Amino acid sequence: MADGVPMREAADRLGISVAAVRQRIRRGTLESFKGEDGRWYVRIPTVPDAVRYAVPSAVPPADDVTSALLDTLRSENAFLRGEVEIRNRELADRTREVQELHVLLQNAQRLIPATVPDAPHPPEQSGDRESPAAQEQTPLRGAQREPEVFPKQRWPWWMRILGGK
Repeated sequence: MADGVPMREAADRLGISVAAVRQRIRRGTLESFKGEDGRWYVRIPTVPDAVRYAVPSAVPPADDVTSALLDTLRSENAFLRGEVEIRNRELADRTREVQELHVLLQNAQRLIPATVPDAPHPPEQSGDRESPAAQEQTPLRGAQREPEVFPKQRWPWWMRILGGK
């Protein structure tokens, strides 16, 4: 057992978890064996993983085609970054315009008098008119119609179409 270490110690030496050690054993990248005591032991490779699985840090020299492609990609990237900046400025301008229009709309709505379309008419003082029940039975037409107490409000097109007044 001198050539193997317990799984926990192997995980500590390799700087990984015990589950990662088990996974490496399943994949075959680490050797393991069962000891006489029934415990599993791992053989630690002499070459550290950092050296064995290292990615070369030196970038190979680029030829003319590669450098031309890189230049093209860099210029395209710079162009697209400029386009994004332009769109961001346009979006900020539109947002500011919407906020200004919202404020103007609120101010205009405050100036419009509140109208209630179903408000009752004030009672009439003259006794020569018909009773209210008789008025409901004979609707007035044309010039006979009484002027409304509240001015008639023009509803937006979408309310007229979708079932408003």
